[in-house]
Amino acid sequence: MKIKIIIIGAAILLSGKSNGQISSVNLGGSLHTGAIQGNSAPVSTLGGSFFIDFFPWFEHDVSFRLGYTYSQKVEYFLPEDRAGRYYPLLKIFSLRGFIRQDISFPVYLEVGAGLIYLNDRTLADVNEWEAGASFGAMAGIDFRKSGSKGITAGIGLDYGVAFMKTSANYYFIFLQCQYFF
Repeated sequence: MKIKIIIIGAAILLSGKSNGQISSVNLGGSLHTGAIQGNSAPVSTLGGSFFIDFFPWFEHDVSFRLGYTYSQKVEYFLPEDRAGRYYPLLKIFSLRGFIRQDISFPVYLEVGAGLIYLNDRTLADVNEWEAGASFGAMAGIDFRKSGSKGITAGIGLDYGVAFMKTSANYYFIFLQCQYFF
């Protein structure tokens, strides 16, 4: 599975871009803390995500983001005796649209919504794939000079909910960093 993800990611990065459809591409990632819940009580989690952001040729404040998020119970990351222990987790694939609003350079706001496909593993006997929706908002700082290559960083909130089966949901507070090519 990991090899397939690496091959697909490499193919996307090496394939280039069509100037007729995409004006720019950037990569990013985030670290988060929050809670996940399925058919269980909410569980405190830590995790991270990575994404590829595409800006269409017709708009520079709107982007489409393809991402992967992994979140697991906090105790998983702490040293302890793990024999016979189960740590709840969620794996999330997402396709979301974001709108960026510049407040006063370099500060900006970003809001978005989109579709998610998540793997609910909040209980030891549950392994369900479910479709849902995600909503997020972030305040950020742009370290670039007028749209050039560089880095942006921010802090935000993310919420997602699945529509069927276990109705898994999550909310995260995250720190995000993006690199623009």
